Amino acid sequence: MEVILAVVRPKQNVSGQDYRAKLYDILLLDHKNVDRHGKQKYFPSFHLTVEKEPRDLILSHLYTITGGDHVGIKGERALIVPWTKDGQRSSLSRFTLYCIPISPRDKLNSVFVDKSPNSPGFYSLETLLHSLNSSMNFPPPTKTCVMQIDKWLKEKHSKPGALELVFRSRADFRVKFTVSNPAFLPISMGLSDSTGSSSTLYLRTLMSDFPEEIRIAANEYSAKMMAIEKCTKVVMNPLFGTNLVPGNRPLRTVPCPPPDYIKSVTNSRKSSLNSSIDPDSYSLEERELYPVHMFAAKGDVSKVRDCISRHYQLAMRDPYGWTPIHFAAWFGYEEIVQMLLNAGCSPNVLNSDDRTPLHLSAIKGYPAVVKVLLNHPELDINLVDKKGRTAFEMCEQKFSLEHKEVAKCLVKAARQPRQIQVLTMDGNSISLNLIDGANTTVQQLNQQMLKEFNMPEIPYADIFTIWICSPSLELQLKPEHKPLEHMSSWQYKIVGNLTDGDPTQEEPHLKWRRNAKISLIVERVVDHPHAVRLLFHEAKQNYINAFYPCKEPDVLLFGSILLYLSHSSDQQSARSFVSTHRNLQQLVPQPNLKSKSNWGNRIYHKYRDLCAKDQPLRTQVLQLEFLNNCRNLTVYGSAFFTGDLQTGNPRQQGKCFIAVNDVGIHIINFQSRVMLHSYKYSEINWILPNEYGMLELNVVRSVPRQGDRHNSLNPLKLRTKQAGTINHLMKKLSRITYGIMTRPLSVE
Repeated sequence: MEVILAVVRPKQNVSGQDYRAKLYDILLLDHKNVDRHGKQKYFPSFHLTVEKEPRDLILSHLYTITGGDHVGIKGERALIVPWTKDGQRSSLSRFTLYCIPISPRDKLNSVFVDKSPNSPGFYSLETLLHSLNSSMNFPPPTKTCVMQIDKWLKEKHSKPGALELVFRSRADFRVKFTVSNPAFLPISMGLSDSTGSSSTLYLRTLMSDFPEEIRIAANEYSAKMMAIEKCTKVVMNPLFGTNLVPGNRPLRTVPCPPPDYIKSVTNSRKSSLNSSIDPDSYSLEERELYPVHMFAAKGDVSKVRDCISRHYQLAMRDPYGWTPIHFAAWFGYEEIVQMLLNAGCSPNVLNSDDRTPLHLSAIKGYPAVVKVLLNHPELDINLVDKKGRTAFEMCEQKFSLEHKEVAKCLVKAARQPRQIQVLTMDGNSISLNLIDGANTTVQQLNQQMLKEFNMPEIPYADIFTIWICSPSLELQLKPEHKPLEHMSSWQYKIVGNLTDGDPTQEEPHLKWRRNAKISLIVERVVDHPHAVRLLFHEAKQNYINAFYPCKEPDVLLFGSILLYLSHSSDQQSARSFVSTHRNLQQLVPQPNLKSKSNWGNRIYHKYRDLCAKDQPLRTQVLQLEFLNNCRNLTVYGSAFFTGDLQTGNPRQQGKCFIAVNDVGIHIINFQSRVMLHSYKYSEINWILPNEYGMLELNVVRSVPRQGDRHNSLNPLKLRTKQAGTINHLMKKLSRITYGIMTRPLSVE
């Protein structure tokens, strides 16, 4: 079979962190092509003729291609990565993809790399994923393997304990180098004689120096540990390797996980159940490794804040499995606990005894810390430690006033259904139950919102959905997403990666809004009064904020409808209202308000035409008319992003809004709100080039459209950290609108 090798090198302490591609490096080779594309990076591969126990052959091949002769990389194990069942499976059936986990300390020898014709090198998985759309860098099998490894690692992060199994050293290595293990004997280390070559006679002589009972025990324990590597149950032959004559000694079954005397060797985490936790007992090396732990334990607010601003790893565990938030909870520093929670630390993080910060603050009797933790929406108060005790059970038998207050807080929290606030576009908010606690999904919240407004699931479950928003970023969540996870990591992970905003000013909140992934054709069936009202308020907000570039007739129509909705047919009150410039800001977008004078009189005359109707106009009729006119605008229904436009024309360069909807992509000047470019999907193609944070548009229409401001020979370049999100949304919407007639395209 043809074997493809994915050599995966993790960063330090990836276990316990949320999955991010940048936590891993992948080994790729280079070779020269004869075409203009230059180098192509590809996964190592070779033809394997022996199918039985291929691990040794695969690891030997890795050792060879990375230098061999004492400088090559020795992998821990070879794990088959199953192909995703999709349309590409048949074309990859002749390949078997193996993941070879290695240590973060494994490096390539620079002398070997310089001489090697294949130039092996490690590349960030995140960089590789961003570069997949560039055909000049990767052959097709490599692209598929990169995506497959990304999915596989993401799956391992989602399963507790899976990463430890993938990246821990092999059982035979643990036996060799753990001298406290009863299986340890020098024979296991492959000792050599004085000539430097292995000598069987020498080793046998050395082995005979040990008492027989030690050799028997060592063989027995060694066999157990080897079996644990792959099996869930081991049948032990007590005579194996002892040279004893068979008798009546029965076979024994050893279950996994291993018994305590083996677990104590294989488990590198110490237990703190009966230990006094004090970071002052850290060694000098540990003090350098865990500075945030030290500051949290001492209650040094300013230094913890400084560490957060410098993006220290707040989820790093010490030898007892404690993170900084464990220390802050143990020593009763509620302000530091709150800071760490705001910075994205999980309130449910476990130490080596499976105790959370809530367990520790309950043991010590700190009501203030407990209240801070209980206010976090992700907190699970029902988690138990290794002895099966909840936080409540750990404090209920203590009789101090502080412990009684903690118990009272926990009982009250357990009785109250936990809720979350979801804002609607009309300015109201709805309190929804977290049905599954921190695991509550967008789909579950969406169903509750539909019931609140008495809307049927068809079609309104597709019309509206949950967004997470802050001043610099608004993202639509998928149905399977867990909003609480996004809210906890929003400020210091998501916002930091996708915007240049100050994370401390990006407090997230949930909104129920129009689904940006639906076409206008689907939305036109909306007739439910609440649905019309919510869509109207969203369109009104976008119009007033000048996200809908429009012409003067549109502004007059929209302004007159908004004036009628606020003053009905009271013409005297309406006349007085439009005479004030400040009030006009509620009717006219600011850029339009600057461009023309006398907006008040012109809107008022248009408003009088509405008042001349035979009967007073109902609110829903006017809201629907406003909506229908907005739907004629090119950018209606867009999701908006920010970025920088780069073209050959200096007048059009600079910061911009990027609007994406079922029509296409529209680029709006950030300051003036003037539409710079607007293209249907059929008129462009786009790529994510090698350069991170860049989206490149190429105009492919044959006949220029009136009002074109761009030379189609040169690509438009959009620099934005949200390039990947924009690319995904454009692909989704272009597939939806393919073959469907969309709205006419016009440029202001």
